Amino acid sequence: MRLNSEAVQGSLADLYEPWRKEYGPVVPVELDGGVRAFLVIGHRTLREVCSQESLYSPDSRNWADWRAGRVPNDWPLLPQVAYQEGSTRFLSGPEHRRLRGVLASGLAQVEAASARRYTEWVADRLISRFAPKGQTEVVADYAAPLPLLVMLRLLGLPHEVGEQLLPAIFRLLEGGPGAHRANEEISDIIGRLVVARRAKPDRDLISWLIHGPVDGGPALSDLEVRNLAWLTVMAGAGGTTGWIGNAMERLVCDEEVHTLFLAGKVTIAEIMNETHWTNPAVQNVMGRYPLHEVRLGNYHVPAGSLLVLGLAAANADPEVHVGDSGHTFTNESHLAFGSGPHECPTAAQRLAKIIGQTAVERFLARCRTPRLRDDGAVQHGGSVIVRQLTKLAVTFTADTRTAVRDTASGTDALGESSRSSHYLFPPRMLTQLTSHITD
Repeated sequence: MRLNSEAVQGSLADLYEPWRKEYGPVVPVELDGGVRAFLVIGHRTLREVCSQESLYSPDSRNWADWRAGRVPNDWPLLPQVAYQEGSTRFLSGPEHRRLRGVLASGLAQVEAASARRYTEWVADRLISRFAPKGQTEVVADYAAPLPLLVMLRLLGLPHEVGEQLLPAIFRLLEGGPGAHRANEEISDIIGRLVVARRAKPDRDLISWLIHGPVDGGPALSDLEVRNLAWLTVMAGAGGTTGWIGNAMERLVCDEEVHTLFLAGKVTIAEIMNETHWTNPAVQNVMGRYPLHEVRLGNYHVPAGSLLVLGLAAANADPEVHVGDSGHTFTNESHLAFGSGPHECPTAAQRLAKIIGQTAVERFLARCRTPRLRDDGAVQHGGSVIVRQLTKLAVTFTADTRTAVRDTASGTDALGESSRSSHYLFPPRMLTQLTSHITD
C-alpha cells in the first residue's frame, strides 16, 4: 500500500480503517520514493514496539535498506531518519537517559505562571495586529508565530533569527526538496547560540543543557546540546503550531463541538485533548528497526526493516474506544506525545499544554464567534509525518474591551513580540548555573 504525502491529505478514516480490516495492526507500505516500510497502526502493537528498545531499536544505523544503499541520498524524508551523533532520537539505554534527563530537568525549571504570562503577552500582541480588521488567517497570523516566539524565549534565541527559523521548520516537516537545506539552516542557527552560551550562560534552556548538572555521565558536548535544542524547536514550534491550528479548526468547523463549548459542557483543555485523539499534529513517526526477525501483527518482519509508528491510526484503533461520546475529551491515553522511553518528557508536555491552551483561550476571548471566511477558507498540506493545516481563514467579532495597549508595530511576521524582558526561568537558575561553573 502506498503511504505518501498525497494519501494523508484526505480523510484519515478512509485511509487507515480499510487497511486495518485488510491487514491488521501492521501494514506493509511504500513511502515516497518507493522506500519500503511497515506502518504500525494498532494501539496495543504500537505501545509494544515503543516499550521494547532491546528488540526495536531507534538507531537508524540498523536500517537494512539504508546500509544496502537502496535509499537515495536525496530522499526527502531522510533528515527525519538519518542518524545524528548525540541525538536522543537514535539512542537507547544509559546514553539516552543521560541526555533525556538533562533536557527534562531543564524544562522542569520553567515556571508555569511565567510561561502562561508570556504566552498571553505574545498572544495579545499578535491578535491586536488583526483584531481591528475582524478577520485573519489563523495559521500564518497566529498559530505559527506564537509557539515559535515562546520557543525563541525558551532557548534564548534572539528575535532576529525567528524570521529564518519558522519557514525552515515547516520546510523540514513537509519533507520536500528543501528539507535537507532547512535542516542545515536550523542546525547552524542553534549551533551559533550554543557557542555563545558556553562562554556566557543566561536564563534559558541552552545554558542549562551546557552548564546544568548531568546524572550518569559527562557534561554535554556542543553537538549534543545542539541536537537536543533542535529536537525541542521542532517538537515545540512545529508540533504546537499544528495542535493549535487543529483545535481551532475543530472549534470553527464542527458546530456540535462549538455548541458544547459555548454551553460550558466542554473546556478548551478537553477540546484540545480530543484533537490529540482525532487529528494529532504529528501523524506518523519514523522509525524503529527490529534487531532480528519478529512476528508483528500478521507479518514476519525481517531484521532491519523500517517501522513507521502510526500515531494517528493507532489513536483511531477501535480497541481503545468505548461507546461514551465523551471518551476522547477526557481520556489522556492517546499517543500524540508518543509512548515508551522516547515519549515526550512530562515537563515538555506541560509546557505544550500551557502554550496551546492559552493560545486558543486568548483567541476566543478577543475574537468572538469565529466563522469560516469563504469556501476556500480551509486548506491542508504536509507530508507523511505531519498533516498540516496550512490555511484557516476566519471572520469574527472583535472584543475591544480586552484589547491591550502598547501593541507591537513591527512589520515582520513576528512583530516585536519577542523583544520583551520576560523570562521563563526563575532568577535562581542563573545563580545555580554560574555557581556550578565556578565549582
